[in-house]
Amino acid sequence: MNEQYLSVFIDESKEYIQTLNDSLLKLEKDYEDSEAINETFRALHTLKGMSGTMGFESMSKLCHKMEQLLDRIRSKKIKLDSTMLDRLFAGVDILEKMIDSIVRKGTDQLPEVDVNEFAQGFEVLSAGKEIKENTSEQKPTQSVVSISESIEKVIAEAVNEGYNAYQMTITLSEGTQFKAVRMYMVFKAIEDHGGQILSSNPAVEDIEQEKFDRDVQLILVIKEDKESLRNMIMSISEIERVTIQDIVHAEAQKKPAEKIEEVEKKQEAKVESTKERRRITQTVRVDIDKLDNLMNLMGELVISRSRIADTLRKYSIKEVDESLSNLNRISLDLQNVVMKIRMVPIAFVFNRFPRMVRDLAKQLNKEINFIVEGEDTELDRTFVEDIGEPLLHMLRNAIDHGIESKEERLAKGKPPVGTVVLSARHEGNNVVIEVRDDGRGIDRSAVIKKAIEKGLITEAQAEALPDEKVYEFLFMPGFSTKTETTELSGRGVGLDVVKNVVESLNGTVSIESVKNKGTAITVRLPLTLAIIQALLVKINNFVYAIPIANIDSTLSITKDQIQKIQDRQVSVIRGEIIPIVRLWDILELPHQSEDSIYNTVIVRVGNRKYGLAVDTLIGQEDIVIKSLGKIFSDVRIFSGGAILGDGSIALILDVANVA
Repeated sequence: MNEQYLSVFIDESKEYIQTLNDSLLKLEKDYEDSEAINETFRALHTLKGMSGTMGFESMSKLCHKMEQLLDRIRSKKIKLDSTMLDRLFAGVDILEKMIDSIVRKGTDQLPEVDVNEFAQGFEVLSAGKEIKENTSEQKPTQSVVSISESIEKVIAEAVNEGYNAYQMTITLSEGTQFKAVRMYMVFKAIEDHGGQILSSNPAVEDIEQEKFDRDVQLILVIKEDKESLRNMIMSISEIERVTIQDIVHAEAQKKPAEKIEEVEKKQEAKVESTKERRRITQTVRVDIDKLDNLMNLMGELVISRSRIADTLRKYSIKEVDESLSNLNRISLDLQNVVMKIRMVPIAFVFNRFPRMVRDLAKQLNKEINFIVEGEDTELDRTFVEDIGEPLLHMLRNAIDHGIESKEERLAKGKPPVGTVVLSARHEGNNVVIEVRDDGRGIDRSAVIKKAIEKGLITEAQAEALPDEKVYEFLFMPGFSTKTETTELSGRGVGLDVVKNVVESLNGTVSIESVKNKGTAITVRLPLTLAIIQALLVKINNFVYAIPIANIDSTLSITKDQIQKIQDRQVSVIRGEIIPIVRLWDILELPHQSEDSIYNTVIVRVGNRKYGLAVDTLIGQEDIVIKSLGKIFSDVRIFSGGAILGDGSIALILDVANVA
């Protein structure tokens, strides 16, 4: 086995496992969904070929048995049922374990699973379940139409839909190793360009087992012209020669002219879909360490740019203003490109959850309508690695703690099917991820009772606590209101993990809940952990940075405009009562002068606003966030530090924890 193909095999196998889970979930909703059946069959067929070529025989055998069952289902010889579907899901789980084993140990052998016995189970399922038809209508087992006639019929239909039909002979280079891999790449290239292979000589099974010399003949239909098709195939390594001949079928011209326009319109839609698929597949896999290095270099460039600008201002050198302006524009464009390269759709995280929700709902005997929204929302690649586990805990809580049993829901006048929504959206420079359900909600009194038992608060303190402060107890390690411990919950492990991971990513997490109506857990993450725009402010000659994404406005407030309400200083700004916080008091810095006018930065955190009074507003600047390190992990008021153009350090304020 050649190591250069292994990483590609692993990456693509994981994608096919995701495809299998998605298509099987579609089939669970509609057993007759022919498109989902075909999608499942194609994924298994490709996975079988890939694993066989790489020498993973157990994986290839299991795929083959699952593929056989799907083939009987799609040819209408047997009907799909829940038993078969559960078995197929279990098969996908074993395939996933095999891939993990290949990653860790280099083998697809699983000591805990008898793959041969499990694979035979698919034969048992399909045996004896033939669909019985009326004997007078029953068709013979063998088709009366020969293969060549079947292919001619398909070609006729394809040509009428605007496809080209070709007979193609591919000759591999002398001494080609991994001939099956080369032919797999040919097959994949044709399918990626919207083509379909109707026949091959030798047969696909023989190609997979490399039972051929150098030549392979294919009959296919595809939109591409002969020259484009030849160039596409010749671009694959170790292909010596490609010969292509047209196949013209008389029946292709028999369709009435008035139907051709309708067919063309349908085909245009298919072409657009094919173009979109092609665009998606034209990607390059890049190691995350290389992206991190690129971002670090970009950060150094931003710091150097700031130093140059600062030096030029200091010495009033006007001659290089235009060049500096161009440098700013180019580096800003480069910065945006680098940031976008790191951004990936949150679907990379969300895609794994429908299957998990399905399995958990069955385990708990609950019916769940799982809705995913905003999966196209993009976030930093770094977060994708870390946010999966917190979301898993949040969804488990929603299904186990939140959604009631069918009987309990009916008794409350609710529909028996519970709803869980996983959504993502952009808000300013933040990504907001939310898990909400229409379940029983959080029992405030039960949380308070548990908090009092643990000595966290007194009964007197509990009465004055707002709901959001009460729900914060749920994020404490070992805190659970469940009296019974189950395999899934009640051990007090879950939401504390969520809080720890989210805060390590400079994010926040909050809970809103209404008893018997439902619960929403909201996670807010910054778009990136690398470069941000910030407003620089000064207090007692110390410079601090406030992220622009959190700023609503800046203004000057006179002392006369400030009033005291319940021991807090507030000001009425544009009809809103906004608390005013003197930043030097929060930071415990000495402050001699008591000016009559405060320079104030109005910041927004979620739905609330407050004002930060500072000495001086310096201006807006791009800054590179540097971590303060583990030694300052308990300092919640700062989210990091930044090196300024003059080489000095500015601490970045975490406005969510200032007031």
